[in-house]
Amino acid sequence: MRLREKFDQLRKEKKKAFVAYIPFGFPRISATKNICLALQKAGVDAIELGVPFSDPLADGPIIQKATALALKKGANVENFFQSLKSLNKSLRIPVIVMSYYNPIFKFGLERFLRKLSGLKAPAAVIVDLPVEESRSYIKTARSLNVDTIFFVTPATSSARTKEIVRQSRGFIYYISVTGITGPRDLDCPPILRHIKSIKKITTLPVLVGFGIHSRQQVERISSFSDGVIIGSSIIRFIENNFTQKGFLKKLENYVRSLKG
Repeated sequence: MRLREKFDQLRKEKKKAFVAYIPFGFPRISATKNICLALQKAGVDAIELGVPFSDPLADGPIIQKATALALKKGANVENFFQSLKSLNKSLRIPVIVMSYYNPIFKFGLERFLRKLSGLKAPAAVIVDLPVEESRSYIKTARSLNVDTIFFVTPATSSARTKEIVRQSRGFIYYISVTGITGPRDLDCPPILRHIKSIKKITTLPVLVGFGIHSRQQVERISSFSDGVIIGSSIIRFIENNFTQKGFLKKLENYVRSLKG
C-alpha cells in the first residue's frame, strides 16, 4: 500500500496517521524485522525506518545513541536493503526510508533510489538535503515513482513552503520545533497556525514530528493535523525493555497506549 492509498483509507475511516520511527539495526540488525512487525501489530499506519549515520545533526541524544549502536552492529546501507527486502514481504503498511544524504551519496543516488523503487511503497525523507539542492534527487525519484517527502519548519518562509509543497509527494513533514528530536513540552497554538497555513496551499496530508512523546500530545496534535510521527519515546522504550521477557508484546502495548 502506497502512502496515497493509506491516507485515502484513513480519510474514509475518519482517522489520523500514526507513524513510528526507528533506526535500522537498533538494538541489533536481527531485531529490526520483529520490531517492525510488532509496530504493525500495534496498529501504526506507517514505519519510518532510518539509515544509521555517524553525524545525525537533527537528532537528539536518544536517537544519536541508538544509531551509534546500530553502526557498531554493522548497520550499513547494503544490510539495510537486504533486511528491508525481507521485511517488505511481511508488512502491509508503507515504509518510509529516512536517511542523511552522505550515506546515499556514498552508495550512489540512482542506485539507492532504484533499490527503493523495488519496494511495495517507496518513499524517502533525506534529512539534510534542502529542496533547493534536490533537482537530481527529485528527477530520479519521479522517474522511479518514489515519493519525496520534505520538511517544513517553524522558520520556513511562505515562499519556500510553496516550493517544498510543489516538490513533495506522499505528505508534508512539519517539524514542531526549531531544534533537535527528543521528548519535550510543545506549544500547540503556533503549530496549529502553521498547519493551517500549509493546508491552504496543498491537499497533501501534513504530519507533525519532533518532540511528541505522550498520548495527550498525540490526541491534541492529531486534532488539527493529519497525523503524528513519534521516534524518540519508542526508541527509549526499546532500549529500556529489549532484554526483558515478552519484549515485543510490551512494545506493542506501549505503542497502543500512545495511539489511544
